[in-house]
Amino acid sequence: MWLTLDDLRCPQCRAFVHPLLDACPTCGAAHPSRRQEAAAGPIGAVRLAEAPETQRVARNLTVRYTMKVNAIGNAAADATLVDAVAHLADALTYRIAGDAVPTTDNAALALRDGGLVAQVRASGALLAEIPLPAIVGAAARHGEVTVHYAAGPTAGAAGGPAARPSATGPLRLTVANRRGLLASKARDDHFEAFAQWLGVLAAAAAERRWTEIGLPAYLAELGPAAGGPAELPALPGDATIATSPAPTADQSAPLAASTSSVQARLVELEGLRAAGLVAEDEYAAKRREILARL
Repeated sequence: MWLTLDDLRCPQCRAFVHPLLDACPTCGAAHPSRRQEAAAGPIGAVRLAEAPETQRVARNLTVRYTMKVNAIGNAAADATLVDAVAHLADALTYRIAGDAVPTTDNAALALRDGGLVAQVRASGALLAEIPLPAIVGAAARHGEVTVHYAAGPTAGAAGGPAARPSATGPLRLTVANRRGLLASKARDDHFEAFAQWLGVLAAAAAERRWTEIGLPAYLAELGPAAGGPAELPALPGDATIATSPAPTADQSAPLAASTSSVQARLVELEGLRAAGLVAEDEYAAKRREILARL
């Protein structure tokens, strides 16, 4: 069954939840994960982002947020969801705070190069850049949106190293309105629409990413934000697991623990290769070393 908009919402707080998570990063409520289906291929996230109903929403949002009156007709006719969310992001000046960025007033948001970019509005100085596939949650409250994301090579504060992954879960970026809640574009529905449709784009980008590099490598990129490599589902055709000889009764527990550890290390290594942090020869040598411990 293809993914629907409700599948991306927390049943308790209605925030966006990444389809591969089993709990909402905003409120902690249980969420049905689609990992097993994702192991077999696409689950419909890209299809949802490009569906006719979604494009109708994109056209309506584009009309509302396009400032150049003469361009509204053409902009709306050709609008994509990316265009609409870009207009939503750029509509206000924000106060931005988070785990890996300095608290900044007079900040701007943009959707650019497949990521959410936070900048100082006056100078254009970069505050943070969060790739869409790294976003695992987005929740709207009165006058603000909190984005939950996995740390990655580009998701860091400007002028410093990339944000370090949290040991317990995703990082947070809170975007609050700074122009007054009575402004025509600063109503609560602005933040609700931004959180919801940013979530749809994030889910679609995630599906493209795991289809490209494989589900284990993608989950390794998310790390603790997705529960960590040790909680990955067994994938069909995994030679490391499927071809292992059956353990004897007195060896079953140690061998199961060893296999789980090896699988986790292989997934972690695959993620490092996908991120360009290890060369091919280093990857091959390390993989042989890990497999030799079985």
